[in-house]
Amino acid sequence: MDVGTDVRRAIQAATVGELAWLDREGLPQARPVTPLLLDDRPAVAFPYAEVSFARRLAAAPVAALVVSDDRLTGRGWRPVAATGRPRLTEDRDGTLFAEQLLNQELRKYPPARALIDSPLLRREHWWYLPRLIVVLDVVTTIEVGARVGGVGEVLAVARDDQQLYVDSVTRPDREGSKAVRVESLAGRVPANGPAVLLGHDFAAPDLERWTPWTTRGELTDGLLTVTAAPTRTAVAPPLGLWRRLTRQRRLARACQDALNG
Repeated sequence: MDVGTDVRRAIQAATVGELAWLDREGLPQARPVTPLLLDDRPAVAFPYAEVSFARRLAAAPVAALVVSDDRLTGRGWRPVAATGRPRLTEDRDGTLFAEQLLNQELRKYPPARALIDSPLLRREHWWYLPRLIVVLDVVTTIEVGARVGGVGEVLAVARDDQQLYVDSVTRPDREGSKAVRVESLAGRVPANGPAVLLGHDFAAPDLERWTPWTTRGELTDGLLTVTAAPTRTAVAPPLGLWRRLTRQRRLARACQDALNG
C-alpha cells in the first residue's frame, strides 16, 4: 500500500512515536521510538546494540508505527497509525543510514548530535552509524486521537484473528490496582484481547532522558484486567556527568560487540 502524502507528512513532522508489534507468542508489545521515513515508508533505525531486538521485531507478523504525542511536532503533524509487516535491512557500514536517515535523526533526536553531527564526530563514533533499519510495508493507516501534551497512553491489543489493534487512549476513571478502564481519544471501541498500555515521558527539548512504562493485562469491553503494572510513571531524574559518560561507553561497547560478533 502506498502511504498517503498526509501520513508521510505526519511522520516527518513527529519527533517521537510509538512502535507496537506482536511477539512470537502472539502477545502485544510496545515501546517509544524516533519515527523516520525511508523511501516514503515508515521506518525506525536501531543502533547495533539492539541487534537481537531488531531481528525479533522483523520476525513479527505485524507491527504499527503510531504518532500520537503532539509535543515537539512540526507543520503537517497529525495523529496517525500505520500498520503492516516489518522488514529489516542490516546496514552494517551505515551507508544507507548516512545517506537517507541521518539528517532526520539529527533533527528529531538531539542526543545523536553529540555522536554524529559532523564528519569528525562520525569518524570518532563510527559504531553509531551502522543501523538496523526496520521499515513497515504498510497495509492500513488510521487516524488516532492526539495525546495533547503527552497525556494518555498508546494501547496495543492482540485480536482473535492474530492482527494488531492500536489506538491512543486515556483513563477516565481513577486508576485501580487490578482493573483500568480505557477510553479511545478517537471515539473508537477498543478490541478485546491481551493488551499493553504504553506511556512515556521525556526531557524537552533535549530528549536526554526518555522514560517508558507499560501496563499489561487482558482487555474486555474497555476494561483492562491488570497482570503487570509499572513501578515508575514519570521521566527519570537528570543524569550526572559520570552517568552520562558511562551510558555512552556501554552503548559503544554493545554496538562494537554486535558488529564484531
